[in-house]
Amino acid sequence: MEENKLTIRDVIYRDMDALIMAKLKNDGNISLDDLIDIASYLAASLFRIRWQQKGELTEEEVSIVLGNIGNFCHEHFGENFTQNDYNKIVKISQLLLQKPTFDEDSKTFFEEITKAND
Repeated sequence: MEENKLTIRDVIYRDMDALIMAKLKNDGNISLDDLIDIASYLAASLFRIRWQQKGELTEEEVSIVLGNIGNFCHEHFGENFTQNDYNKIVKISQLLLQKPTFDEDSKTFFEEITKAND
């Protein structure tokens, strides 16, 4: 399957692009808070998937996911995306995973962003 050929960077950049474009299509703009929320939910979702697949999540895997998300945000938002914003993504993604309702919350979050603008 093609999915297996994608690197984690490819997946993150593809998903961040798709989510940001959907948000822009629906709302016409995207705030830094929106970006932080999208990045945090994506990171937490990737952590959750990895945990479900392997039963563990290494610090290296966490660093790779967060590093790629941080790079994406910096590349696309430049100096508007600060170290403080990155730190928020790290913290929020961890807090999201601690919620017992995370699976349902993330499903709702992503559905809200990607809903058709009819």
